[in-house]
Amino acid sequence: MAEPILIAKQISKQFPGVLALDNVDLELFPGEVHALVGENGAGKSTLIKVLGGQYQPTSGTLVMKGETVHFDNPMQSQAAGISVINQEFNLIPQLSIAENIFLGREIRRATGLIDWKVMNARAASVLQELGMSASPRLRVEYLSVADQQLVEVAKALSQDFRIMIMDEPTAALNSAEVERLFSIIASLRQRGVAVLYVSHRLSEIFRIADRVTVLRDGRHVDTRPIKDTTESDVITMMLGRALADYTVEKGASPDAKPALSVRDVSIPKALHGVSFDVHYGEVLGLAGLIGSGRSELTRALFGIQSISAGAIEIDGSVVHLNNPMQALRAGIFLLPEDRKIEGIFPDLSVLDNVLIKRPREKDSAVARQFLAGRAERTQYQKIRDMLAIRAHTSAQLISTLSGGNQQKALLGRALVSEARILLLNEPSRGVDVGTKVEIHELIRHLAQEGCAVIVSSSDVPELVKISDRCLVLSGGQTTGLLEGTQVNEDNILACAVAHAKIGVS
Repeated sequence: MAEPILIAKQISKQFPGVLALDNVDLELFPGEVHALVGENGAGKSTLIKVLGGQYQPTSGTLVMKGETVHFDNPMQSQAAGISVINQEFNLIPQLSIAENIFLGREIRRATGLIDWKVMNARAASVLQELGMSASPRLRVEYLSVADQQLVEVAKALSQDFRIMIMDEPTAALNSAEVERLFSIIASLRQRGVAVLYVSHRLSEIFRIADRVTVLRDGRHVDTRPIKDTTESDVITMMLGRALADYTVEKGASPDAKPALSVRDVSIPKALHGVSFDVHYGEVLGLAGLIGSGRSELTRALFGIQSISAGAIEIDGSVVHLNNPMQALRAGIFLLPEDRKIEGIFPDLSVLDNVLIKRPREKDSAVARQFLAGRAERTQYQKIRDMLAIRAHTSAQLISTLSGGNQQKALLGRALVSEARILLLNEPSRGVDVGTKVEIHELIRHLAQEGCAVIVSSSDVPELVKISDRCLVLSGGQTTGLLEGTQVNEDNILACAVAHAKIGVS
């Protein structure tokens, strides 16, 4: 049997008041896809940062080629042959795709000047491997979230590595992009690269992985061959208990009063004459591939993007949503697609992030206010307990939480927003299976309490699970308005690729 490329022995990482990793062991072998799973806050990202040189372990050792190694920074980890695709993007928006791919490793001529021709050509080659047609000279700020994820993958593929670490690499990708990524992983396996693959999507784990390691509360639970393991086994190890089957109660009254009506709305190069209603007490799913217009539609409904034609009505009256402030005052809340850039305030506490007060007419130059005092701490505690947000204190910076717990904090913000129309983009992105159940139940609860909820998601099974109806977009046009038993994966996918039109007159 081949020798492991990397051995992590009894790795512990202590932060002030928090033991994030507690004597964790891990071995990676050449040509192996090794899955790493666990709940949000289980220690997965901390372990990845130790392997990537972003954190130094409090105790324990890393061994490569039979020798103990120490990584004081990410550059040393990269030099040892470890390439990391982080869950949270590490891109500089104002730089081009090529500049981001080769940042810190720029290709230079003998004179020391950057060889832009060669660097752009190599970037284009990597992008082509990923099926991405964007010019390497295009600035990253103009890319969709999915394309930014592919740039992160391209950064990793452009390096000389023996270990590839992928942290939620498919979170923002559509089905075609996922298939391309899986093909690349297969080629890496054939080249003898060890792939450490982190994902909450267990179906992916069981499709591509050879072994799986489960962490819970910072501890190593078990490592097993995938062929000897079931999804139920993995979930039980992750949660410390079996996850019961669940269903969510659907069914808004078809005669319910429309909360939000969209009438022939168009956005240049994005949407063309889109119309629909969403009712109080209803969850309306919003499906579509990258470039379908999903993101632009929710941004327009929150006043971030201007419409060129059509009208938006709330409670039967036309409203003009020229900025998010007007949308908030109209009772609309947006959970953004990119929580890092558009959602959290990283330098503020988790309490401040959850309890950001909705601006009122009487508010002065201050665009937002932060609630404080005993009543607000009690309110935060209630939200924290309801959503099981793993934060050690209310004063803990939200940037120190796991991605899934940051997502739950943003959902907590929705609960205190007083909004009755909720626009939820990718609400369960980056959360574990147990938390996904809790989020789905919360969304249905919000609808039952009288909110009108639009869930925009690339996770088709999620839309089938929670939607009363589902609007499908393709090429900026409505190709499906599915109801009842029509809301299934086959119909959604057929409409998304414009192979069919269902419920559209």
